[in-house]
Amino acid sequence: MSGVGDGRQYIAFRLGREEYAFEISTIREIFPIQDVTKVHRSPSYIEGVMNLRGRLVTVVDLRKRFKLEAREPDENSRIIVVEATDAPVGFLVDEVTEVANFADESVEAVPAYVADSIESEYVSGIAKLGERLITVIDPLKVLELSADEAEEAGGKSNGDDSGGR
Repeated sequence: MSGVGDGRQYIAFRLGREEYAFEISTIREIFPIQDVTKVHRSPSYIEGVMNLRGRLVTVVDLRKRFKLEAREPDENSRIIVVEATDAPVGFLVDEVTEVANFADESVEAVPAYVADSIESEYVSGIAKLGERLITVIDPLKVLELSADEAEEAGGKSNGDDSGGR
């Protein structure tokens, strides 16, 4: 028997046909897409900013961030808000599917051949829920890597002739 005390709760969501999850303790709230204002010269995966009860929330399109095919938001699209270090951040997803309890033993480490990629740095594990496989993501690590990439891009455009890409 699997009780609530045997694991952790997650919010599962879809991006296309793939399922992902954030640990519920990282989430502040979830709501339908609202008016998002574009921000000039922001990275392509930043949808823009929105006003959430007087606080500015940056909205990250996870489809774009994970380099998936772009898609217009629809009535199923949701913004999952997490409290980041300096301000709340919203992640735009195709659909929130459920609140799920994953027993600790059902979440396995990322396989070594996947763990070599930079994306694996924000993947906490792969959860098995019946026949489904759900990629567990740490939203704060997604933000850290996004900031690192932005700094690197800025450094390369400022005269860095190190012979890199």
